[in-house]
Amino acid sequence: GVACVAAPFLWPVAAGAALLLVALVVRDAILLRRTPRIEIERRLPARAFEGRSADLEVRLRNPGRLPVLAEVFEEIPADLSDAEPHWPRVLLPAGETTALRYPATPRMRGDRPLGAVLLLERSPLGLLRRRATGPGDDVLRVYPDATRFLRPEALDPKRVLAAIGVKPARRRGEGMEFESLRDYVAGDDPRRLDWAASARRGRSVVRLYQHERNHSVVIALDASRLMAGRIEERTKLDYAVDASLALGYAAMGAGDRVGMAVFDGEVRGFIAPRRGRGDLGQLVEMLRPVQPRLVEADFRTLVRTLAARQRQRSLLVILTDFVEADAAPFVAPLAVLAKRHRVLLVAIRDRVFRELDAAPGGDDEDALGLYRRIVLDDLLREREVALGRLRRRGLQTLDLPPEVITAAVLNRYLAIRYGAER
Repeated sequence: GVACVAAPFLWPVAAGAALLLVALVVRDAILLRRTPRIEIERRLPARAFEGRSADLEVRLRNPGRLPVLAEVFEEIPADLSDAEPHWPRVLLPAGETTALRYPATPRMRGDRPLGAVLLLERSPLGLLRRRATGPGDDVLRVYPDATRFLRPEALDPKRVLAAIGVKPARRRGEGMEFESLRDYVAGDDPRRLDWAASARRGRSVVRLYQHERNHSVVIALDASRLMAGRIEERTKLDYAVDASLALGYAAMGAGDRVGMAVFDGEVRGFIAPRRGRGDLGQLVEMLRPVQPRLVEADFRTLVRTLAARQRQRSLLVILTDFVEADAAPFVAPLAVLAKRHRVLLVAIRDRVFRELDAAPGGDDEDALGLYRRIVLDDLLREREVALGRLRRRGLQTLDLPPEVITAAVLNRYLAIRYGAER
């Protein structure tokens, strides 16, 4: 076309070339239309776990009689991978299925919806591309990682609990449930002598007892707006989920029945107390999709639900956070709970306390730093006043940053279960 400007006699050649190009494009379009479409399928693992790599797969089947060259794009949430998977040149043999695998490491718990698989299929002559879209409604189920509670060494709960900083818990020789026999030593209570076993062995034997089993523990998890506060990439709710699973595993390992309630403005789920480590999976399944909602926590609704569905006296562990200036909506309902149950309130501190506490002090402190210090003192005082009101009503409390609540909750549970606080 440029040459025709200087040499007009080339116009017939240019026109012929254009007609040839149009003919080739039409021919290529007809061939592409006759070519069967590529079949796209996505395969996901039945379960993926937060913080652990999982393999996802895109399967492409070419039902035609000729190989096809394609470009493939995969759309996934940003928390699964830093970059979306992309295959610029994929050769699909005729009549065969090609699998494209890629790893993903979920950084968030819950249901992770995936986008569509996009495929650009090259035409037989290479002049055109045909777009094909695969399934776009797949959901990757991401569970909290509870494997650290279910490893082989977890058959001995004390080893696992000690590995994450929990104090030794069990005391032998007390309680009302028989555990084992051993030889009598000076200082043993003569009332513990087992005369039949002593006669069989020809020496004095005493009975050892352990604490009674089959108590009930109910974990109430707050999923309201205050639990959406973030500490780096995780929310306070994520830390509370970890503590709930650790407590559930420890209680089931001790022979207790464990139940769970998830609440915000309403009770979103309830599992009646049950025993056995095999039931831990039901707690994990319940906690998997739970995300904070932008509503206020309604403790009165929680109290009504527990009053109707958990009449037996239990240890009730509530993981929550609260606004210091408005503690009345939860103090009165929790005081009602404390009349029937033993209640442990775990208040998860916001990161603002740590940031204000880290503010520099001293004589050279500027006006802003002094103001920050005054705000910190006021917030801590209001918080302690609210917790003090709960303690006077018979509740136990923990007020800790989210990173350390797991070991603290377990230590307190074991102290209540086996120790002097029993």
